Amino acid sequence: MNAFSRKKITKVGLGLVASGALVFSLAACSMDSNSGSTESTTSASASAEPSAEATPVASLPDLSNGVDTQVTVDQSFVDALTSLGLTPAPVGTGTFDGATGTFAFPITGGNVDYYDPSSDVRPYVQGELDHDGSGLSLTAGDTTVELTDFRI
Repeated sequence: MNAFSRKKITKVGLGLVASGALVFSLAACSMDSNSGSTESTTSASASAEPSAEATPVASLPDLSNGVDTQVTVDQSFVDALTSLGLTPAPVGTGTFDGATGTFAFPITGGNVDYYDPSSDVRPYVQGELDHDGSGLSLTAGDTTVELTDFRI
């Protein structure tokens, strides 16, 4: 029997698509103006970068003593993973509460600047949350994919 059956390839492929969707939803929070297309650089940088006179109302320069970032996945997403034979699990210092469908990733660093929402600075909360040493895995049979060290 062929080790790479059509069913197995389909499951692994769908699993990668599902994990990609999860990663995209997490990464979408961390997109900066430099990650977009060059066509929109001027308008994106004008609205996303603070102007020379803009001063944050509050700044948290070091988030290394943060608690955690929690991500609750929709039950239909968990059901879809299960139907594909994928099992989600925490990696490293991450945790997963199966009853609530909540992953928690400890904050290990980063910074945040908060600008007055009535100013022209958008987004008015800017920064990065680091989650070194934690993440999640998706397992199907002997195949495991780990998604770790999130930057949001």
